[in-house]
Amino acid sequence: MSLFKLSNDVFSLKLNALEISVYAYLCSLPASATTTAGAVVISVKQATIGQRCGIKSPTTISRAIDHLCEKGLVETLERTKKAAPRRGTYVYAVTQQSLHDGYFFVERRVFGQLVPRQMMIYLFLCKAYSPTLRRCWNSYQDISRQTGMKRETVIQTVNELVNGHFITRCRRKAKDNRRVFVDNLYQVVRYVKGKITKKIVRLYRKYNRTNVSLLSKTHVQVYYNRSEGLCQVGNRQKVEVRGSP
Repeated sequence: MSLFKLSNDVFSLKLNALEISVYAYLCSLPASATTTAGAVVISVKQATIGQRCGIKSPTTISRAIDHLCEKGLVETLERTKKAAPRRGTYVYAVTQQSLHDGYFFVERRVFGQLVPRQMMIYLFLCKAYSPTLRRCWNSYQDISRQTGMKRETVIQTVNELVNGHFITRCRRKAKDNRRVFVDNLYQVVRYVKGKITKKIVRLYRKYNRTNVSLLSKTHVQVYYNRSEGLCQVGNRQKVEVRGSP
């Protein structure tokens, strides 16, 4: 599946953009085993983490993982050995937050397309998405307060996500002024598996209907669509919302 679950409590861990991006990516990886403490064991290269999280510096990757280790979210178990001078893949034990208090879905395909700043806003909008209203309506000030980013940075990042077709803006008129559209309604875009169809094109002679010339040409068209909406499940009391900024 292209979707995975992430706990609503992830934003209460006081992680910065780098840390939450790396932590979310580690949570998206399939587990090879489980520790006695309940953590999942995964194996991944730090270079792969950098590519999928939009981090170029190996030092920055190591620092983000060290901070996650200090907060008890990640533990470095070992590093596989290869012939010298090559070094193997890191093995981590990732402590995932409980899903009992609610969770939200995240699209795995966004990893590798967003930088940490964009990933943090994207994850927040996925968390704030309402399946009933099919949108999220947090203002720039709300997003800024709950992510720790400046309001100007939030506005810039939201515009980048809209231009990249990761989210879409909903057009709805304001209640107090029907001539103005509100600017803080969003829908999260998710991927839909493409379909391969074959079309047979038949060409006939224009004047001679009795002597039909049938020319078949096969066209393969791949439809790679995106549809809007990710489900938010569980307790939504932790998501603070208000009107337009």
